[in-house]
Amino acid sequence: MGSISYKNIIVLSVLVLLIIGGFVFSQRKPVTPNILLNDPKAEEALELVRSHPARNAPTLEQAVEQYLQGLEAKGTPFHKGEWQVGKEQPGVYAVRILIREKGFNQWIEREFAWRVMMKDQTIRVISLAAIYFMPFHELPPLPHQDQIS
Repeated sequence: MGSISYKNIIVLSVLVLLIIGGFVFSQRKPVTPNILLNDPKAEEALELVRSHPARNAPTLEQAVEQYLQGLEAKGTPFHKGEWQVGKEQPGVYAVRILIREKGFNQWIEREFAWRVMMKDQTIRVISLAAIYFMPFHELPPLPHQDQIS
């Protein structure tokens, strides 16, 4: 009889540990590879984007913050993601930040993304949302722009 109670205690302990482990696992943030630790050029690309002049702010980073302040002033709930850098090919990096804002029925996710060419240190917009922040003279040409009067 004593061995049965020990067995029940062990089974119960294992179940409790599994439940606690499952809860802890579900609450932790997903681990994203931090390319900045492995690649100093990625950190440079991030800094180039963050410090790049914006249309209505001194830098792109400040333009993003102004956008968030506008959402906050309107009382729109939002979630700001972390700045992310991804290597597309040698010497070419994609830098982005995700912002989720509460829409009428559901959440809207806006990706502000730029491509950085390290060779000539140029920045190109690669998402529609990021066009809002870029200076007009740095935007890509419109399709059939020569046909527009």
